Amino acid sequence: MMIFIGCHSGNDEVTNAEKAGLISGTENPKIKKCQNGTAYIFKEYEVKVELSPERQGMNIFLYAPETSDGNPCDIDKKKASHIIGTGETEGNNFFAGVYKSYLFIDQGTGPDHRTLSVYDLTQKKLILLTGYSDPKLQDGVLTYYKTLVPDPGVIENIPCPDAEKWREQAHIVLYEQKENFTLNTERRLPMREYRCRSGQ
Repeated sequence: MMIFIGCHSGNDEVTNAEKAGLISGTENPKIKKCQNGTAYIFKEYEVKVELSPERQGMNIFLYAPETSDGNPCDIDKKKASHIIGTGETEGNNFFAGVYKSYLFIDQGTGPDHRTLSVYDLTQKKLILLTGYSDPKLQDGVLTYYKTLVPDPGVIENIPCPDAEKWREQAHIVLYEQKENFTLNTERRLPMREYRCRSGQ
């Protein structure tokens, strides 16, 4: 199970996004460990996450920096500009990063078949909901792999020399296609690049 909770760091120390458990290429946060969760400090947003008392996952609260006055751990939740409760999009939410005015949320309960939600915070809308693995963000373009539905004719031509070995180890074989998503145009572009990997 993936849980995106950053490690404790000093109040003024910036942590690499990927090392903090966030999507590679999203903004690097300052991290504050709170009594009841974790706060991530970015230039334009401050994010407070708390483990949900009702179900697996996180409740996510976003604030403007001037609202928290440097104290996102103690701020009144009613002052949040955005509140995303775990389970709202039929998945268990785990904070996965901020980039400019976009919020990334990982969802799922196991290591495979993860789902990614991307919110446009300016327009207050969900702009991407997709299965994914190995995400990377660069210059506003998100690249990830999406699991293919194993319909006849779809996966037969994808080389996978270790498939039989993985099946013997009681693993499943996942076939994936690379896809790009451009944030500002909300355009998805499947690539002619495929791979297979072992899953659980």
